[in-house]
Amino acid sequence: MSGAPDDIAGIIGKYQWSEAIAVTGALGSGKTETVLNLALGFQKAGEQVSIADVDIINPYFCVRQVADSLGEKGFKVISPPESTRWSDMPLINPEVGWAIASGERRLLLDVGGDAAGVRALKQFIPHLRSSGYLLILVVNPFRPKTSTVEGITRMVADMEAISGLKVGALIGNPHLMSETRPEDVLRGLRVAQDAEEALGLRLLFGMVSPMLAGRVPEMQKMTDVPLWPMERHMMLPWEEGYMWTRSSSD
Repeated sequence: MSGAPDDIAGIIGKYQWSEAIAVTGALGSGKTETVLNLALGFQKAGEQVSIADVDIINPYFCVRQVADSLGEKGFKVISPPESTRWSDMPLINPEVGWAIASGERRLLLDVGGDAAGVRALKQFIPHLRSSGYLLILVVNPFRPKTSTVEGITRMVADMEAISGLKVGALIGNPHLMSETRPEDVLRGLRVAQDAEEALGLRLLFGMVSPMLAGRVPEMQKMTDVPLWPMERHMMLPWEEGYMWTRSSSD
């Protein structure tokens, strides 16, 4: 790749996107943050956006955690019915199928982590194949299962075998949480680029932690992967603002 854009609008405009975009990744890859950042990107590009929560793996760290605030920002959020929203039972709102088939809005699907999470998409295969879809794997090369090209290749194969769908693109999200340095991002993106070449899948862009936002112009000179300065929306359990630790007066 060359001529990488240095802004989000440039990245969104760089590609032809399917109406339905499903995003998955290994646990800890940052796939939910990626979904939310993509949603904001499409919204800034003037699109109406729906976000579907189809995470059957971890109901406590997914889109439903921030559904109310997303609704206030103008997104349509499709999450499990209220009575089962925080249940450990893997329930999916049947409205997801209608949203895929209708094509009324750009639809982003937040899929559960690891290969087993894509099982949630099997029931929507006819709709996805008919309407057109893009299944994206978010890769954090600092997670054990995706630390090598071999590991990434294995995860892609497992996801395709379980879901019956094809992974169509990669997004790099190399981070070590608060310890992430610019050189870590660049080193991790090189692993993602190697996987891009080995698998024949396009590496769409690399996510950069908000802590390093000021370094993006400098970092962009060192890689031809478009860099997306991430906005964080999901709080960790020990961080201020995490939904389960808010007081009743918040």
